[in-house]
Amino acid sequence: MRARLLAGCVFIAGMSAIGAQAQDTSFGQRVYQDKADCKFCHGPEADGRGDPRSPGAAPNLHKTILDKAQAIEVIACGRPGTEMPHFDKYAYDDDTPCYGMKEKDVGKDKPPDPHSTPLTKREIEAVVDYLIATFVGK
Repeated sequence: MRARLLAGCVFIAGMSAIGAQAQDTSFGQRVYQDKADCKFCHGPEADGRGDPRSPGAAPNLHKTILDKAQAIEVIACGRPGTEMPHFDKYAYDDDTPCYGMKEKDVGKDKPPDPHSTPLTKREIEAVVDYLIATFVGK
């Protein structure tokens, strides 16, 4: 009886470990593809081949060298002086500086608002998890 109980516990622990490795990124995928419409500039495969009507020059995210925290910051804050929008609606205000800058510091180089909609912190993190699991380095 003890052997069966032990075997059952080992099986459950093993399945939990497999589940932790196979992270569900479907929420991040939906945000990337639909809500944030990242595919418009970065392409559906995140290879930088977005819609021809996009501003262009979006990077190939398969080749990014950003770590998770840096990618979250870029999505939240955008890229000053470029077409990469800020998806945090509070980016650059006095309580949420980006890259150590407030709106008065970044001036006319403040990234544009997204053409879609702002994202929550949870949504931004989900998009980054999806990108890392699906495209980065692949």
